[in-house]
Amino acid sequence: MKFDTIIIGGGLSGLTCGIALAKKGKKAAVVCGGQSSLHFNSGSFDLMGYNDGKAVDNPAQTAGQLPGTHPYAKANDIEALAKEAKQLLEEAGIGTKGDCNKNHYRLSPIGKLMPTWLTMDGLFTVDNAEELKSKKICLANITGFLDFPVPYIANGLRELGAEVSLRTVTTPLLEHARQSPSEMRATNIANYLANDNNVKEVAEKLKAAVPAETDLLLLPAVLGVANDHAVKLLQDSLSVDTRFVATMPPSVPGIRVQTLLRQCFQRLGGTLIPNNTVVKGELDGKRLKKVYTDKLCETALEADNFVFAAGSFLGGGLTSNYEGVQEPILNLDVDADADRTKWTSHDLYDKQPYQSYGVKTVGLKATKNGQTLDNVYAIGSILSGNDPRMATSTGIDLLTALAVASTLTSSDKR
Repeated sequence: MKFDTIIIGGGLSGLTCGIALAKKGKKAAVVCGGQSSLHFNSGSFDLMGYNDGKAVDNPAQTAGQLPGTHPYAKANDIEALAKEAKQLLEEAGIGTKGDCNKNHYRLSPIGKLMPTWLTMDGLFTVDNAEELKSKKICLANITGFLDFPVPYIANGLRELGAEVSLRTVTTPLLEHARQSPSEMRATNIANYLANDNNVKEVAEKLKAAVPAETDLLLLPAVLGVANDHAVKLLQDSLSVDTRFVATMPPSVPGIRVQTLLRQCFQRLGGTLIPNNTVVKGELDGKRLKKVYTDKLCETALEADNFVFAAGSFLGGGLTSNYEGVQEPILNLDVDADADRTKWTSHDLYDKQPYQSYGVKTVGLKATKNGQTLDNVYAIGSILSGNDPRMATSTGIDLLTALAVASTLTSSDKR
């Protein structure tokens, strides 16, 4: 099978790159092994949340001032790419609130306000903490759902000056699901509530439970794995302003993002090769000619260009052992300390060096044995130089993906 570009990894960076290429008429394939880090996504996308431990106000401006070792320095025009990313998400059916020149705040599952760039429609956000002072908030949960830590969220809101009341609701269907603890997970509840009548039944229970003087109703984000229909139906069924807060993983908003991006990619003509892990590749000098997967065995996937987007250690884009840190497919050059004792810090809240390890690149082209490969690119969290404490990971995914897609499409015009 021959393609213009093969993307190894089907998370946020891989799918974004695939969509951008497919929009330009490129024959692109995304090879993905299974779940991605989107299953842990909060429903928000961070461009840059913190710098030197302090919340960032203008993420595009601050990101543009980072040193050349940071992935953003390899993506060039941060603001233009950020605007393109927001538009791409919109076209895929992922409506968001946000501006790359002004962070807003999302509410985490443990009740902390965190600066972010884009947040999916329907999720709770504020422009600043002052908005919460004296606000009457009803925090409602589904009986038996433990992945929504109500006490932490309530305490966080109260510390910010809100008046918080607590409620729990259930329906016969959800009460039946509760008999098995494994069923009371966010994704399973979302499947139960995919039926309009079940959503309306929950709405009736909430109408009876929510105090009349409530300004805002907050619920766990357990609606809408495939789209936001159930979210909007519940909101429209209630007279009170209703917003949703991310739960502990698995994340329903994150899975929705993955689902919609996959659908968009395939709608544009892209080829999705799921449940396959790329295990090796064949190089001809400084060009990668073909790759092989664990399921396709001896059937090679050929392309003019290859994009490595399998993530860091979590996604399998990097592996480690007592010998060191490796990129497992081509053994690409990796930025990592040779001394294993320096990979981590004993202070849990200090920078953990291994989190900045990644593939070495010149621009966004990968290197092997000190030589830049002609047609192999790296994007997203497989790149070296990121510091997760800065809350830049999803921005890196989106912006480096679009930067590579732009390079691969603009090369035809030269």
